Amino acid sequence: MKPVEAHVRESVTAFLRDYARAVETGDNAVIAASYADTYIEGDPSAATAITNDAQYRVALDQRQKAMTEQFGLAAARVTVSDVLDLAPGYVLVPTQWTLDFEPPEGEAVSAQFAQTYVVRLGDGQPQILLYLSHEQEEDVMRKLGLTG
Repeated sequence: MKPVEAHVRESVTAFLRDYARAVETGDNAVIAASYADTYIEGDPSAATAITNDAQYRVALDQRQKAMTEQFGLAAARVTVSDVLDLAPGYVLVPTQWTLDFEPPEGEAVSAQFAQTYVVRLGDGQPQILLYLSHEQEEDVMRKLGLTG
């Protein structure tokens, strides 16, 4: 795999930064629009096909409520490590996420997550087809004392 042209890298990086801003602010319409109608989520323990429908958007709302009220999500930042040409119209994007939490009880902490995306490029906005977390997010949150 080889790096993509600069304008493609800039476009994909801007897309993921907009996505991170939506995670931080709870803009679930932007989050849902960032994913294909069906996509795959995976971590070291499992992979699941997700249908991006009305039920999915309800789950996003519930997750956002927990992230802000229970865990105190204060900021979300993504750093794009590279954008690699995977196949015509598709790129592989390794990233590093930092989520800052200010829980209602306890000390402020930051969590680091390595995640890799397969993104489809097309006529409209890029769309995430595959999202792989390099860690089990629940384990990271537990180690930071955010969950029991």
